[in-house]
Amino acid sequence: MLVNILNVYGKDDMRLGMAMLFLYLICILLALICHEVAHGLVASWLGDPTAKQLGRLTLNPMAHLDPVGFLMMLVVGFGWAKPVPVNPRRLRKPRRDMALVSFAGPATNLLLALFAGLLLRLLMSFGIFPFLLPGAGLRVNAPNVISIMLEIFMLLNVGLALFNLIPLPPLDGSNILVSFLPPNTAARYLQVRRYTQYIFLGLIAISWFSNTLYDTIWYPFNWLRGTIVSGILSLGDLLFGWI
Repeated sequence: MLVNILNVYGKDDMRLGMAMLFLYLICILLALICHEVAHGLVASWLGDPTAKQLGRLTLNPMAHLDPVGFLMMLVVGFGWAKPVPVNPRRLRKPRRDMALVSFAGPATNLLLALFAGLLLRLLMSFGIFPFLLPGAGLRVNAPNVISIMLEIFMLLNVGLALFNLIPLPPLDGSNILVSFLPPNTAARYLQVRRYTQYIFLGLIAISWFSNTLYDTIWYPFNWLRGTIVSGILSLGDLLFGWI
């Protein structure tokens, strides 16, 4: 992901490439922080104040960043943050509430992507901010920077939501799935956790050494992400087409 940004935007102007990396980092931090705070807030609403007591309901990025997950976001474009601590025993209905807490993060990312996409389409409807294509004579000015940031923020949030819904520990999708499994089956399933870190590190290696293999493996995921983004933008066209 970082290499792609530098290749596209920094090919002719390294300052532009570095500016794009800075925008990308800002968008990553916003997406990850909102994702984790959403987990903690929902857990608190459902009876477990553990995240609040441990200082996880904060906008400080250092309280949420996981080194491997952040590296995945930088290199691959999909990743995760440090899991919010949740004590199921303090939840009112542990199995149901754990699913709700886990779903809160991806749901928040999808809502943020929807907001970014609709805002971008609204601004575009006034003819102020273009929908920018990489490398198409891009100039660094206020409208372009805002447009690019909204596009990146929308794409990152959709990718983060979908990636975290994959049912592999420690991703949110695994916690959602476990909430619907019988206890014995859930316990055996969670033993997969010991292997998943190697799977994710393998994906990082693949992204560096084989773009073709990487694209093949992630094709269904990227297709779904593109479909959702297209849907958001189409919704924006529908809502703001009269302006």
